[in-house]
Amino acid sequence: MQSVVAMVMGGRISPVDDCLAVFLSLVGGGGARVAILPTACDNLQVVQAYTRGLLELGLHRPPLILPIWERAQAEDQTLWRIFCQTDGLLILGGNVTRLLRVVRESRLHCILQQALVAGMVIAGISAGAAVLGDLVFVSDHPLNSNRRWQSGWGLLPRIVIIPHFRQRGRQKILMQILIHYPTWLGVGIDEATAAIFNTKGIHAIGSGQITLMMANPFALYLSGGSLSWVIHLQAGQSLAWDTLPIPSLPVIISRAGTLPMVTARNRYR
Repeated sequence: MQSVVAMVMGGRISPVDDCLAVFLSLVGGGGARVAILPTACDNLQVVQAYTRGLLELGLHRPPLILPIWERAQAEDQTLWRIFCQTDGLLILGGNVTRLLRVVRESRLHCILQQALVAGMVIAGISAGAAVLGDLVFVSDHPLNSNRRWQSGWGLLPRIVIIPHFRQRGRQKILMQILIHYPTWLGVGIDEATAAIFNTKGIHAIGSGQITLMMANPFALYLSGGSLSWVIHLQAGQSLAWDTLPIPSLPVIISRAGTLPMVTARNRYR
């Protein structure tokens, strides 16, 4: 597989899930240095379960649990040293609003952008996957609320990631937001399923499917509301970036430093 950038999982991922076994292989196997970001998770026992799960899957040393629960902890000046020695980061699911509030536009946010470009693999489960895109669907706000959609971390720019996709009936939600962003890619991820983003395309693993969507305003008008492009990937299937309707999109998945940096607080060191 080509150089991996990120792995996004749609929820219902057990601590010894096959998707996590793949994550472990992507970051270098048992000898890799792995960190866990538990910010979104309210249950420390769940965090410990993922620690034990990774060890059971073959990780030689316990993963580093990053104690980042509040904004001040995400501004720690020593964080960059940790990520200089980390091969992979696993972002747990849970409270997406807290994850956005604590990390977005913080020192940690800047570090993650730099680490991604430098070669660290970032994986997220549920809320931890959703925040990697440019927009995040926040389900605990009313349908008519302006806060229903919030800015994500933008590590995968011009992409909208929605976990628990078919299980929670979120197809229409993704369609509606893509109408306003016709050059963006929508990625709906079923539970127990993961999408692996690499420099050549996207690859599906797990028991469900990955739904990819893009919209074209002119085509939407002519068709009376249908999306112009929808494709489903089953486990083991891949899609190359150069087959997307918008040829310029693949530039966002690059190891060449083309990922846009947070400008509000660009303080990696």
